[in-house]
Amino acid sequence: MTPKFFTGLAFTAAGSLLLAAFVHTRADNWSTGSAGGAKLLPSFQRDMPRMSTIMLKQGTQSVTLERKGEAWSLKDRGGYPVQGDRVRALLLKLADAALVDRKTRNPERFGLLELEDIGAKDAKSRFLAIGDDKAKPIAELIVGKRSAEQFAAGKGGTYIRRPGEKDTWLVNAEIDVNPSVNQWVDTTVFEAEIAKVKRVEVTIPGETPVVAVDREAGKPANKDSYKLAGQPEGKKLKSDYTLEDLVNAFARVELEDVRKPVAAAAGAPAPHVASYETETGTKITMRVRSEGEARWAIVEATGEGDGKAAADKVNAVASGWEFRLPGWKYDQIFKKQADLLDDLKS
Repeated sequence: MTPKFFTGLAFTAAGSLLLAAFVHTRADNWSTGSAGGAKLLPSFQRDMPRMSTIMLKQGTQSVTLERKGEAWSLKDRGGYPVQGDRVRALLLKLADAALVDRKTRNPERFGLLELEDIGAKDAKSRFLAIGDDKAKPIAELIVGKRSAEQFAAGKGGTYIRRPGEKDTWLVNAEIDVNPSVNQWVDTTVFEAEIAKVKRVEVTIPGETPVVAVDREAGKPANKDSYKLAGQPEGKKLKSDYTLEDLVNAFARVELEDVRKPVAAAAGAPAPHVASYETETGTKITMRVRSEGEARWAIVEATGEGDGKAAADKVNAVASGWEFRLPGWKYDQIFKKQADLLDDLKS
């Protein structure tokens, strides 16, 4: 071994030691020891029978789930029904979650794990509060980012912190605390049978004429079977699929949020109205009001003969409620005639 080669090895070894020391120091800043598998919520299963509310919050968005008997509903949305299997999935993960690794105690690093205080500016942390039937807390957690496949393929973890404490932890469960209403309810308001739709109407105040699309009797539901009422001379449809796309926009209407109907403010503009009718006698109508960027729809269905059953199914979901529509769905449905047409010369 030459002196030059020996010197190179020495420098390499020294560099490796320095790197190992740096990594060890960095790791110590984040991890302060295993928790030995202690339960995140040791008495959770015992407390479950008394559980009454689950509040989930992130920033200005929040939702509160309430249990009555064995059923769950949205307490702050007038009691709209919640899908119980989604609540059970959350509760099972909380019951099984164990503390695996104690992480940083440095508040300046909480944000990197999305565990900053809930009220902090631009906080990404989520807050979970579970209360009993006497409004006493069963559990309160600040829930941070998830760590995908931390423990095995398909088995991730979540960073958590208890309010008011500096200790942060990695637990061995992916705990999804999402305050969006559409994560907890059946989002489908109605689904149109597109093959049976014979007429669509869209009325936008101040816009004339009404957009009316009819399917010619005896023709299948496709791009060649629809016609636009009152199409002006010198105009053509923007594409062969323009009217079919408008009809298809009714195929499935889903909610982003829900509430009990709210009276329109004095002087508020008239609602936009859209409806479709089927060959079997069902008619579904949406009356939509705008509140800032939000689009709130009241949905009503009527039907006779074979169409009554379909109308009753829609009313069972929609009666007594007002639904916030996704912006993209609103834009798909509420077309002005000018949105559908081009000049013949273009």
